[in-house]
Amino acid sequence: MKKILFACIFFMFTFCSYGQNNIEISLQQDVRLFFFGDQIGNDPLTVNFLSKIEIPIYNLKKNHFSTYISVEYADIVGKDYKRYALGVGYVIRSIYGKIGAIAYVDFGKTYRQKVGCPTYSFSGELNYKINNRLKFIVTQQFTQRKDLEVVYNSKNEYRFSSFVGLKFRM
Repeated sequence: MKKILFACIFFMFTFCSYGQNNIEISLQQDVRLFFFGDQIGNDPLTVNFLSKIEIPIYNLKKNHFSTYISVEYADIVGKDYKRYALGVGYVIRSIYGKIGAIAYVDFGKTYRQKVGCPTYSFSGELNYKINNRLKFIVTQQFTQRKDLEVVYNSKNEYRFSSFVGLKFRM
């Protein structure tokens, strides 16, 4: 965990030192777990954070491609859930006024009860630009959860999650 945290901080400061001004950092919370919990013992107000550091890599006329690293952490029953991933996204800066959209795909690794499983996810984000540096974001994520099969012998290894949060441009 310390190595991943160090790599994230190093990654962020390296790009900041080269004069990048379009790096975006987001912090989001899973809506269902926060408000309702779930049927397997997680009460409302359960922490499930998703954080990303996103960097534009190829600009088009009105859109661009970006790459990102993400960390997801959930304080859930039966040991903590952690997922680290690298991904790419197609960013549409404005679909209507201050509303933008992003389509993501990423590959990473999930850790649960000392079990590490490779995973992938697809997600979509809608964002509302509050000002030049801050956006309100809503993300829908479809994730392969191989850890559920390994740890709980579950037949369904895919999960949908909905996140709400803020994105800050450096």
